[in-house]
Amino acid sequence: MSVRSFLRKISGNVLDRYPELRDASTWSEHVAAGLRLELKACPICSGPFKDHRFARFASVRIGAGSPSSISFVAALKQRDWNSVIRYQSGQEMPDNAEACAVACSGSGLALLLVHTPFEPWDYSSIDFCEVLRPEEADFLKKLILGDAWIPLEKGS
Repeated sequence: MSVRSFLRKISGNVLDRYPELRDASTWSEHVAAGLRLELKACPICSGPFKDHRFARFASVRIGAGSPSSISFVAALKQRDWNSVIRYQSGQEMPDNAEACAVACSGSGLALLLVHTPFEPWDYSSIDFCEVLRPEEADFLKKLILGDAWIPLEKGS
């Protein structure tokens, strides 16, 4: 069996369980599908994801030999945005955790730590999700560039 057919066989089973991932052709679409699958509804308004957006704004490698992950998570929890946005390691090994923000269509912002898998057919897992206070959300929105925001719902 070739590697390609093996991967198709494995990913086919996952795609059968998660048909939302079938149409994901970019990493951003894949992450959006994973967020929709795991969150089920907006953490702010509890509604569907129509007109919601998300942005990935920092990343780090979590695991053995990655001491920076402790300070990364601490900076996230302390809302030290200026420190958090400096995390973009990925030079030697790919990062496997991303700080994301979900912007509600009404108002509000949720902070997520998304642990991304290496397998492209698996969806991401959310390590934590916290709704930000308005002043925290406003400051973070100013740091995330406009083109970083991606529609959370397909076709919106």
